[in-house]
Amino acid sequence: MSQIKKVTCHVVSAPVEKPFTSSRGWIYKTRGSCIVEIETNDGIVGWGECYGPSAVSKAFIDTQFGPRIIGRDPFDVEVIWEDLYNRIKDYGTTGMAISAISGIDIALWDIIGKSCGKPIHKLIGGSYRDEVTPYATGLYFIDMNRLIEEAVEEAIEFKQNGFTAIKMKIGLGDLKLDIRRVEAVRKAVGDEMRLMVDANHCFTVPQAIQIGRELEKLNVEWFEEPISPEDLDGYVEVTRALDMAVAGGENEFTRWGFRDIVVRKAMDIVQPDVCAAGGISECRKIATLASAHGVECIPHAWGSVIGVAATLHFLAALPDQPPSFKGNPPLFEFEQCENPFRDLLSVEPIVQRNGKVSVPKGPGLGIEINRHILDQYRVA
Repeated sequence: MSQIKKVTCHVVSAPVEKPFTSSRGWIYKTRGSCIVEIETNDGIVGWGECYGPSAVSKAFIDTQFGPRIIGRDPFDVEVIWEDLYNRIKDYGTTGMAISAISGIDIALWDIIGKSCGKPIHKLIGGSYRDEVTPYATGLYFIDMNRLIEEAVEEAIEFKQNGFTAIKMKIGLGDLKLDIRRVEAVRKAVGDEMRLMVDANHCFTVPQAIQIGRELEKLNVEWFEEPISPEDLDGYVEVTRALDMAVAGGENEFTRWGFRDIVVRKAMDIVQPDVCAAGGISECRKIATLASAHGVECIPHAWGSVIGVAATLHFLAALPDQPPSFKGNPPLFEFEQCENPFRDLLSVEPIVQRNGKVSVPKGPGLGIEINRHILDQYRVA
């Protein structure tokens, strides 16, 4: 019987040539991740990724979770998930502890797929699609003297490269400047380009409603994280006030964290991250919960090629929302900021071609990790 033999966390970090920021004011000068490697006694290696501060995930795995799963059968993936969750819930811990569990869960699914010779999406329900439509996440704030010009230039580049959808950042502290920036991007890419905005929860409820009504005139498809993720009543108010979809949930964890959001329809679209919300196992449950209440599930994605691949398998097994004659498949978030762990960590990178991204077809995650990149950028 296959057993878990070893659990290793690789904390990696790389400098960013052009630092960027969002409405939160945090300047991204590096890109990094906590990469989880799990090896079995029969030589199979699975890879996972944890969202958020890498050192925190590593601490949880090294001290709490890793030793607890040694000797376990990796096929008991959901049994292991529940055991690890019960290990920490008595202490009122979610957040980063769930991100750590997420990395383990993804790695176990990778092992299961490699053991069976099947891609993960075939093991979690099957393939509704073998390619997905990506949207380019970008248009952060870089040059504060060229905020409109740089957004237009980047949006045009995305369109020329084949993307058919873009999500841009807003929340400059000046509602009129935000609108002028979105308006300029809309004019530059045309009405046929799908356009979404992300405020990274920087507005008050009245501000979100005010700017949201202006964004609707520019044919913005959804308004992501308009207000604080803790303000569920506020989300209900904003969602009811606007005709366009309101999205959020990248800062939430587990089915219990999403329960009230979904039941109250506080958002039109929930965005669990497979590397944060509990892994593939838990995101399947979140998606089912959302579907039962008529809420769309379009996962958040921000990280290395491991998180990208895991998200693609999750999307492949996710039905159209709602099912219809022409279909309404969920979009794939393909953030485009500088990131060597997205572009170089896999021997064969995952890329967008002609407005589509193919779902990996190989066993497990369907990617081969380039250990040289881990060695080059390892910080712990």
